[in-house]
Amino acid sequence: MSRWCRERRLVVSAICGLICLIGGAALAAEYTFDGVYTGKRSLTKGTPSPTCPAEDNVSVTITGETLTFTNSALKKYLMLFEPSPDGSFGQTHTEEGGAVVHYHGRITGDAIEADVETPDCQYHWQLKKQ
Repeated sequence: MSRWCRERRLVVSAICGLICLIGGAALAAEYTFDGVYTGKRSLTKGTPSPTCPAEDNVSVTITGETLTFTNSALKKYLMLFEPSPDGSFGQTHTEEGGAVVHYHGRITGDAIEADVETPDCQYHWQLKKQ
């Protein structure tokens, strides 16, 4: 094999390796927020009641583009989740029956700070990754 062929083969191998490295890093970065986050939600607007508890334990599991929410009333409630690369997010979710839930906030490191608005209540979430 000529020197030219060996050099060309090395260059092609290096380019292919670089493409795989960049592609793999991009895929890994895409779901950097995945995990289980737990903490509290505190009522910020609305009258405390069984429908709107003043405080409640919350668990959020993020997997790809889905957020699964659990509190004292809902278990494994699935919603769309599309965060920006900086961790900020803002979504509107329409439940069966037409009720609308707005949620927005930011994931910073291993913490989520978010505000959630339902037809009856507004909450602030403070969650930490487990």
